[in-house]
Amino acid sequence: MVARRREGGHSSYRPLRNMQASKKEQRGVIRFLAAEGVGGREMYRRMKAVYGEYRMSRSTVVEWRKRFLEGRELLEDDARPGQANRVITPEMIAEVHDLVLNNRRVTVDEIHRLLCISVGTTHTIMHQHLKFRKICAQWVPHQLIAEQRNNRVALSLSHLQRYHEEEYGFLSHIVTGDETWCHHFEPKSKRQSKEWKHATSPPPKKLKAVHSSSGKVMMSFFFYHKSPLLVEFLERGTTINAQRYQATLQNLKRAIKSKRPGMLSNGIIFMHDNARPHTANAAAVSVGNAGTSTVQSRPFTV
Repeated sequence: MVARRREGGHSSYRPLRNMQASKKEQRGVIRFLAAEGVGGREMYRRMKAVYGEYRMSRSTVVEWRKRFLEGRELLEDDARPGQANRVITPEMIAEVHDLVLNNRRVTVDEIHRLLCISVGTTHTIMHQHLKFRKICAQWVPHQLIAEQRNNRVALSLSHLQRYHEEEYGFLSHIVTGDETWCHHFEPKSKRQSKEWKHATSPPPKKLKAVHSSSGKVMMSFFFYHKSPLLVEFLERGTTINAQRYQATLQNLKRAIKSKRPGMLSNGIIFMHDNARPHTANAAAVSVGNAGTSTVQSRPFTV
């Protein structure tokens, strides 16, 4: 592999600039030359002449010469601390898969420490082999039973049919609203609620956490397709009942007259959920007196 020529009775090496040798091959040369008693400077000069720009650095040549003189035989690198020299096997993939199924919020760092594999190997298994990706859980107010889900589908189809028949006239006349508790606490961030999932599996969901020890206030909020109509906060220690909701509807009627004159005369389609205060006789009378019609809403939604 080395081109040798004689100039004036002396031998010289012609550099092979395109010779790309592996580190293991060059270390073998260093071990051979060290056994012949070649010094570090001369050893580097010869390797520079042969391997050109692909040679090892001077300090690397000297270091490996020292190791071989001290009795080292192996040409491979030493294993780095904490590094697991393991290849990806079906058994390893199955172990990672079981860990994720047992805890969807397990982190890559936890997996690599539990199974003693590198972080890069863990990433490869998670994303390339198992096709996992980590996403945030979707917040839902309630877990619905099968009957409620079927009811939601039927009502949605009926609303869609009415929209096809009336188009913009249906949407522009809808007024809707609901109540919610405003809690005095910091919710978990999206990053804290992320979970692993397959590309084809449904997104995770989480229920609204109730913090009974924190302060809270109930808010009533009503709007139509263009803007809010009424935002109302209840007094501390009170909640929504039939009488209180009837008073809220009266306030909503006055707010519509003040903010959107003529809206009541054109007709309003009032949409609210099936909570008990909303379906009470007192609330139904208030809605009828306002000259509005109602459409049934899906369970646990506005």
